[in-house]
Amino acid sequence: MGTKDEKDDKDKKNTNMMRVRSTLSNMYTVLCVVLIALGIISLIAVMAGIHPFVMISESMHSEVPKNSLVLLSTHTALGDIDVGDNVAYVLGKVEAMHKVVSTDAGENQELIVKSLDDDGESVVNASNYIGKELLSIPQVGGWIRSALNYKWVVIIAAIGLMVVGCIPRKAQEKA
Repeated sequence: MGTKDEKDDKDKKNTNMMRVRSTLSNMYTVLCVVLIALGIISLIAVMAGIHPFVMISESMHSEVPKNSLVLLSTHTALGDIDVGDNVAYVLGKVEAMHKVVSTDAGENQELIVKSLDDDGESVVNASNYIGKELLSIPQVGGWIRSALNYKWVVIIAAIGLMVVGCIPRKAQEKA
């Protein structure tokens, strides 16, 4: 038989181990809830016609810095856009965002857009229009791009979290 001190040490170790397990379980639960909430928010945003866009150039720097996350409204019609609004559109093979400098309310519904640091102008019409800027959040787009560069790591981590969450917990041993 062990002494009283040995029994107390064993009880302390068991108590500490239970605290660690409980803390890890709570952290896992919070992480899962956050991921589910982000998924629901993303789904609602897509259904509401909000398109995320990451500003990858310096062309709109004074208003929309490079690496900003820009939320675009895809439901805004070309006819509802005014001079001074920022719009995203397909320019060649990339998505770009520039400021509207002129609108054509005629049949063609075209916008003339221009970057803040360039003299060149582009034409935006129904075939290349993506959406109008609702909100831009500086630097968040850079974080998203970095995470997406490691998309397989993110996917594997998410699958790992799901697998760990499905493992049944051992029943607590009675003292």
